[in-house]
Amino acid sequence: MFRNSSTYIYLAVALGLLCFLFIDKKLPGTKDREDAEMELFKLNPDDVTVLEISNVHDAFIFQKNNNHWEITKPIKTLADTATVNEVLHQIASAQPLRVIPVDGSDKDQANLKEWGLAPAAERVVIHTKDDKDAKGQMYELLVGRKTAINDNVYARTSGRKKEPVRIIPNSVKVALQKDLSDFRSHNVFDFEVSKATKIASRTASIGSTPAQEYEVDLKDRKWTLQKPIVARASETDVQNLLSKILTLRATTFATDAPSNLSPYGLTSPSATLSVTVTPEDAAKSEEELVLQIGGPVPDKTDQVYAQRLHSNSVFTLAKNNVDELFQALPNVRDRHILPFNAGKATSLSYSFGNKKGEVRSEDHLWNTVKESEGRADVGQITDILSRLAQLETTPVLKDSVTDLKPFGLDKPQGKITIESPDFKPEPSLTLLIGKVENKLRYVRTSMEPFIYTVPENTFDFLPNGNLALLDSRAINLPLADIKSMTITSGSQPPVILTRSTGGTWSTPNIKDRMVDSTKANTQASLFAQLQAKTWLGPVQPSYGLNKPILTISAKTDKPAPTVLHIGASLPDHNYAAQVEGIPTIFEISDSDYTFLNTSSLQAMPNILSGTNTPPVTPSPATNAAPATNAAPGLPQKK
Repeated sequence: MFRNSSTYIYLAVALGLLCFLFIDKKLPGTKDREDAEMELFKLNPDDVTVLEISNVHDAFIFQKNNNHWEITKPIKTLADTATVNEVLHQIASAQPLRVIPVDGSDKDQANLKEWGLAPAAERVVIHTKDDKDAKGQMYELLVGRKTAINDNVYARTSGRKKEPVRIIPNSVKVALQKDLSDFRSHNVFDFEVSKATKIASRTASIGSTPAQEYEVDLKDRKWTLQKPIVARASETDVQNLLSKILTLRATTFATDAPSNLSPYGLTSPSATLSVTVTPEDAAKSEEELVLQIGGPVPDKTDQVYAQRLHSNSVFTLAKNNVDELFQALPNVRDRHILPFNAGKATSLSYSFGNKKGEVRSEDHLWNTVKESEGRADVGQITDILSRLAQLETTPVLKDSVTDLKPFGLDKPQGKITIESPDFKPEPSLTLLIGKVENKLRYVRTSMEPFIYTVPENTFDFLPNGNLALLDSRAINLPLADIKSMTITSGSQPPVILTRSTGGTWSTPNIKDRMVDSTKANTQASLFAQLQAKTWLGPVQPSYGLNKPILTISAKTDKPAPTVLHIGASLPDHNYAAQVEGIPTIFEISDSDYTFLNTSSLQAMPNILSGTNTPPVTPSPATNAAPATNAAPGLPQKK
């Protein structure tokens, strides 16, 4: 008896282990099967290309085109992309709350009918695109009535006989119960602005007003007006126009099945507006989206009838919105006279009246050339180029001119030439400046036939010449780069000041003198960023630079030192000066000269002299540093 009891015990343990394997550890594939039962589809909404919905209202077919949804049944028109995407989101994110097995028995069939699944209240068919690994998939969803308790509904993922029933959130059913007015878009156009390559409009002739055509195309990543003339278009204005086109919305829908378009004035449209877009699929050709404008709506003069080409629907639009679009297209013409990027210019020259200047860029720095050569003021050159790049014509312009004489452009009063990689095929562009008429000055570029007008004082900002273009910094050195300075006052022996890596100064060639490092450092700072009070031009004998009264030579890591010569005092009590290697003379202030000429030497205290004998220097009453940088014991500058 006990032996049999032991057998039962062993059998119970074995059964327990078996249950453990099935329940706790799960057999391979069990989790996958459970997951399959607890989710509707492994669906990425972005992969869906076609969506079919059947509900109590109608049967709808939606097709994705260039990332936007269109209705192809029961009518052909734009779909509300946000609404269609919401349907897909609800389905893709729905998680079954419960799974009810179905074995195909008569009882199950009765239950399916009771739950609104035979036939289904709503049916969805989803088609996805092909990818590199597999062909597109097709999914089916049948949705029935709501459950007796909770806000859920019955659903199945196919009509197969033994397909289980899943309980899913009611939000899926709500998304599927919409009618045509919910699914259709009130937007007239639906495209991505970045995909647009052409905008065109045409208005029919009315009475004495001839027909008009306008077209702007994107070529080589630049928008160009093609009709009625070929001219540059404004990138900003074109983008604004495309944005306005996308905001155009239907006010009401007149009919979706017109048997005769004559009552709407659409048999011979009064105007058309089209946008051409590049498709997502590079293998497909460009698509032209065309809006046709019909006649006025009876008893509603502020509205007009309209229809999209290849669409069944006739709708109404606010007339002022339509007029605004057709008026905007001709005005996308670029009003800038000089089409270039100021930051890319490499050369600038101008001659206008008494104003004449020329600068050239080298390694992102600007220098004056030919006359008064030197380092140009980068900020000033940038400002001049920015003003020229932003120069716009007034509304008075001539598109077709054969005789330039009436505009003073046969013999221009001046010209401005700019070199830039923006100009093709020629590397430069010249602006010719003509005469003034009615306070407007005529101008014309070398690369376009048009004559523009600008206010007569437009070019007053141009500096008088190269001297006015020079950088006010006569010397531009980092203070830390200066290793030593050699200072020569007139005919006196030089004073050498040497700077250590720690920033202290000493003099190796003057005995019994030490250097005030703070003063020497300040003098070096002034020298390193010496400002020209004004630029004077070529050297003249009166500047006294053949016998400078002060010369400072600063050594850096560069092979040649930076040498400053200061000459005679000028009538305004400032001083003429020149940096070796730069032919243009400049003026420095009296205060800068005085500080540069002040000695940084001072008497060495007895305790540091190395001897108890008093140093050979003036008596303590006059024991001051020399008044200038001349060597001590030598005559000072009068």
